[in-house]
Amino acid sequence: MSAPGVADRLDHALEFFTAQTGLTFPSSRRIDFEAGVRRVMARRGQPELDDLPARALSDARLLDELVDELAVGETYFFREPAQFEAIRQVVLPRLASERRPGALLNAWSAGCASGEEPYSLAILLEQEGLASRWRILASDISRLALAKAAKATYGKWSFRGGQDDLAARYFRGRGDRFALDPRFRDRVRFEPINLVADAFSMPDRRFDLVLCRNVLIYFKPEVVKAVAMRIYDCMAEGGWLITAPSDPPLWTYAPFTIHTNPGGALYRKTPAARPVAAASLAPGPPARAAARTPVRPAPPPRPPPATADPMASAREALAAGDTARVIALTGARPADLAACLLRIQALANSGQAAQAEGVAETAASLHPTSVDLHYLRAVLLLGLNRSDEAVRAVRRVLYLDRTLIAAHLLLGSILRGRGDNPGALRAYRNARDCCAGLAADDPAKLTDGESVGRLAEAAAAGVASLEAILAAP
Repeated sequence: MSAPGVADRLDHALEFFTAQTGLTFPSSRRIDFEAGVRRVMARRGQPELDDLPARALSDARLLDELVDELAVGETYFFREPAQFEAIRQVVLPRLASERRPGALLNAWSAGCASGEEPYSLAILLEQEGLASRWRILASDISRLALAKAAKATYGKWSFRGGQDDLAARYFRGRGDRFALDPRFRDRVRFEPINLVADAFSMPDRRFDLVLCRNVLIYFKPEVVKAVAMRIYDCMAEGGWLITAPSDPPLWTYAPFTIHTNPGGALYRKTPAARPVAAASLAPGPPARAAARTPVRPAPPPRPPPATADPMASAREALAAGDTARVIALTGARPADLAACLLRIQALANSGQAAQAEGVAETAASLHPTSVDLHYLRAVLLLGLNRSDEAVRAVRRVLYLDRTLIAAHLLLGSILRGRGDNPGALRAYRNARDCCAGLAADDPAKLTDGESVGRLAEAAAAGVASLEAILAAP
């Protein structure tokens, strides 16, 4: 316990550190903050805490040392494999179809720590044959972490996510260290960026993909709101943002569209509506002079036939991204399970996650055996940061069908984010076991076409990662 005078100085130091970095230390971690500060000051031969803010303002390296000591730099290659599979299976194909051929695309790894995340992305892009089309920026508040990242040399602990083959394929062994092949190292540019700084902006850059994972969880809500809008402003129209399952939801802070996925919620900056179809932009024949005939008014549009299937129309509208039409067509029809599922997806994709969860809750009471409904509600609850309820919802899914790989993976992701590593390990093992005996190319249920093989890889990675963590002293 610190003496009263020391406690006051420590409070002052903590207020300064939080204001400069956005990182918070609740009362349960106050002792960690004090211990970290004292370690830095002792290394400098300055054990007293007096005037720490003034010293840090006049000595940028002191703040760097404090950040390096106090920030949580937990990372490894292909952390949260399901999210990288979402990039591979969802984000990259959508961007490829929407961007003009040959266009250069920009990715940003915000809060990259020692660099495993942006390098994982560089490896993935090469695997997909897209390395030449992407530029990757990686940033962190810690200049010391960026210096380590730029060296691109790692120990075995950085491959603990079940990615041992990476070391053999993309790294060169140097004793017990592994140096990344220069072609990947050279594809990532590192830059110190403080996400909470008032001057933070990127007017000359627009990002097609942003990864900001396991960063926002350490910020206060008002800081999260400011950072969410700053990231949104830096994104290109149609760009994607991926946060960690344990990070706070962002749709109440910025007008993102939400896409559910086994890896969690994906955020999208919805592209502006295009007034003309893409096909009409192609060069056409020279225009001919208009005929000098009277112009007659167009007849009024005919009403749709009475026999039209509103649910078929709603499905078409959802596929086209017309969420407003889906919501209008589905109306308040809680007894119609198909209508409820479409309405929930439309509300979630339009950024109305809380309303979507409310519809899901009502529908679940009327359709208690719907696996799809309970799974969708679990994903929404997770995005709303209601993890206790999300666990109950996904356990309900598994009560109804124990063979659902995606549900086991979702449960594992939730439990891991809550710090229940033994429970998460059981869930990932169950997912792995459910994959056994199934064809790797088969589509897995509840995944919008994800293959069993892809989910098996994610399950194996989760098992290996958690076994390593639980075995560590």
